[in-house]
Amino acid sequence: MEVHHHAHTSRKKWTHYFWEFLMLFLAVFCGFLAEYQLEHKIEKDREKQYIHNLIKDLEQDTTALAEDINALLDHLGRNDTLMKLLSGQHVKDHGSDLYYFARRASRSVRVAIHDATIQQMRNSGGFRLIRNQKVSRAIIEYYNRLVFIEYLQDIERSETNEYRKMAVDVFHPAVFNGIVSANNEITRPPGNPSLLTYDAKTLLKLAGMVGYITNTKLGLSKAETAMIQAARELILLIKKEYDIK
Repeated sequence: MEVHHHAHTSRKKWTHYFWEFLMLFLAVFCGFLAEYQLEHKIEKDREKQYIHNLIKDLEQDTTALAEDINALLDHLGRNDTLMKLLSGQHVKDHGSDLYYFARRASRSVRVAIHDATIQQMRNSGGFRLIRNQKVSRAIIEYYNRLVFIEYLQDIERSETNEYRKMAVDVFHPAVFNGIVSANNEITRPPGNPSLLTYDAKTLLKLAGMVGYITNTKLGLSKAETAMIQAARELILLIKKEYDIK
């Protein structure tokens, strides 16, 4: 009768399992660290890109705002002349100027703020990447200024629509339309075209509406001047905090 001897494998010591576990843990941990460092670098690179793009937007804003303010100041001068002509004693002698200034009074100026970067940051959740809280607050405060500017623009739009309704009772439509060229420029009509009415009360009411529009445009010019200053201060702050030359 044969006796079969079972082969016995030597049992591994607990230290062997411990080292296997430790090596596996270290491999996973190092992979996690590498992934974390890569993600951190990507986010820092995105933050820098957002910051540089934001500076470009702000620099373009200062140019756009300055041009808009100049246009608003031109409007203020023309509207002031129109009010004086409408309320003056020699209104019948200034038909050409009246038509010219009255036609231009209904034109509006709209500033185009360059907000592509901030919109991208808001829509993609990129705003969290701006880790500098001082800069983050300053950015929010800067773009919040648009709320007041848009509020004044809405008022101006409403006042201008009311002005147009009143102007059709004073100015002949054929002359009004005839002084607008194909490229949308307005020129003075020849001679001394007559108004539809010279009723003093009607002309004074129209002058009063021009005054409302003028005051709103003045408010816009002041708000936009303050926004230019805020843009310049924000650019300086960003460059200082992020050490950008």
